[in-house]
Amino acid sequence: MKRGLFIAFEGIDGAGTTSQAQRLASWLQARGEQVHLTRQPSDLEVGRLLRQALAGDPPLGGDGAHTHTMHAQTMALLFAADRLDHVARQVQPQLARGAVVITDRYVLSSIVYQSATAPAQVGFDFEQWVRSLNRCAPAPDLTLLLDVRPEVAAQRRARRAAVQEIYETDDLQRELARRYREASSDERLGRLVHIDGNGSLEEVAAAVTAVVLARL
Repeated sequence: MKRGLFIAFEGIDGAGTTSQAQRLASWLQARGEQVHLTRQPSDLEVGRLLRQALAGDPPLGGDGAHTHTMHAQTMALLFAADRLDHVARQVQPQLARGAVVITDRYVLSSIVYQSATAPAQVGFDFEQWVRSLNRCAPAPDLTLLLDVRPEVAAQRRARRAAVQEIYETDDLQRELARRYREASSDERLGRLVHIDGNGSLEEVAAAVTAVVLARL
């Protein structure tokens, strides 16, 4: 049995990573492919802890202080721990059975988000430290980076019914968009393709499937 294909979606909040991951999964299933759709943070134990933190809840039984105060290094460590657990328990077994594994966010999210939110006084190269934490995470076969203007993403987030997460502030999202635009492939990230994510769901999905079809 041949190994499956590992695809990651990346982008700022409101870029459409979740919607496009779902659409790609449905398109591949209609073609008869085995598909495993997942996300990071994962739905495993550490991932659930992180989702609490992102929602602004005190995840570690603290005094109720907002999770903005959770130390940036702690967040980076938790993301890396969840990623390795997720890869070992879900991603690699599904790839071994020949499935196409699609993840909504992966290593590049940690590099971009954790670096952008690191305190100025940390005293060392935070981005390189985050990269080192994730050095054992296998590179995706393909990373699809949805480039979206911050104002477009903000409009999409405003239409959601969900509670705002701790990273969803306009100033931070502009900085994240800049960092994503500058992202490029390296051996730790695998092949990275920038896709214009400003269009309609259908337009972006067509661009995504064209790239994936060339890879199948």
